[in-house]
Amino acid sequence: MYNFKHLTMLLVAVFVSLGIGIAVGFTANSDKLLIKQQKAIIDQLENSYNILKENNRMKDKQLKLLIEEQKRDYEFLEHNFEILLKGSIEGKKGTVLQLGNKIDSTTEVIKYLEDAGAVLQTSSILNDDEKEDEIDNIIEAFLNKETIDFNDFVVIVRADENLNPESIARKISDIKPVAIVQSSNLSRLDITTSKKLLYIDNIDTIMGKYRLIVWLINNS
Repeated sequence: MYNFKHLTMLLVAVFVSLGIGIAVGFTANSDKLLIKQQKAIIDQLENSYNILKENNRMKDKQLKLLIEEQKRDYEFLEHNFEILLKGSIEGKKGTVLQLGNKIDSTTEVIKYLEDAGAVLQTSSILNDDEKEDEIDNIIEAFLNKETIDFNDFVVIVRADENLNPESIARKISDIKPVAIVQSSNLSRLDITTSKKLLYIDNIDTIMGKYRLIVWLINNS
């Protein structure tokens, strides 16, 4: 016969067993729920990644098409320069100066100006060994008032990384239109342009050359 003590212990054992069973069942259900939630998050992330990947693929394709189209446009402009702009500044007189002798963009600039009909009175190369203030003095002496009055425009080719022709260009712009041009491999200058002062930092490209000629058409 079981006494009260035995019954109590039996009941305690039963409740403990039930508690353990409930805890195990709850943990199992929680794990399944957690796994389900994790799978949903992973699926959502994977779906988002695939969407981004497809968008990037489409954008890369569009970019390649735009680059190819731009290349064709530039080739068209290059091949048809004489037809589009030949004679557009016919009879305009100008002076071309190159500052420095490390990079020579002047030959191409002169060619495009002459193809457009400009008459270039003088071109000069100022040695990059000169100090900048000395170069300013040389240019001021070189471009005396009579010479500037005779010309319709001045183009300064910046051919040295260490030279900044802005100060002398602004002095010239008080009298005549002046353009500062340079190749795109030189660092860009922080120059504020105006109606009589143009700055082109990619004169080695067809767009830079067109921009120069069109500006001279409208401002010289």
